[in-house]
Amino acid sequence: MVNKNLVGRCGLYCGACIIYRASKDSDQLRMNVAERMKSKPEEIRCEGCQTVLKDGWNVKSEEWGKNCKIIRCLRAKGLDFCYQCSIYPNCEKFLEIANSCLKHGENLIENLERIKTGQVEEWLEEENRKWKCRKCGKPIAMHLSECHWCGAKLRKK
Repeated sequence: MVNKNLVGRCGLYCGACIIYRASKDSDQLRMNVAERMKSKPEEIRCEGCQTVLKDGWNVKSEEWGKNCKIIRCLRAKGLDFCYQCSIYPNCEKFLEIANSCLKHGENLIENLERIKTGQVEEWLEEENRKWKCRKCGKPIAMHLSECHWCGAKLRKK
């Protein structure tokens, strides 16, 4: 069964997000990400885009999920996804993330189109398979060059 909380509002598969993976998988990965982001390890937390600002997460929290610039922008506009915005896909915030993800094999524009057309479950299943280590089979973050579980080198997408 797919986790619909992992449907990124910008088109990212949250299961491959470094913040999500760090908060779910490993204290060491969480500490590494916190250091890189100049944050406290306990601030590196996200349950997926569909849970942010819901389920008791208050807006004053410093956790990364709530500090996402896409989440803040969409919330201010009363939107759920970037494709609903009048300036999409020409938004500077969106393009910054989209261009970064594209370098790692993730096309946010294509993903949002699938989400928009109701192909959510199929897309989530495909993404779940795509973002697994080929050696140990555990979930990985797209921005890593090696598996944080087994250390295997990850091939570029």
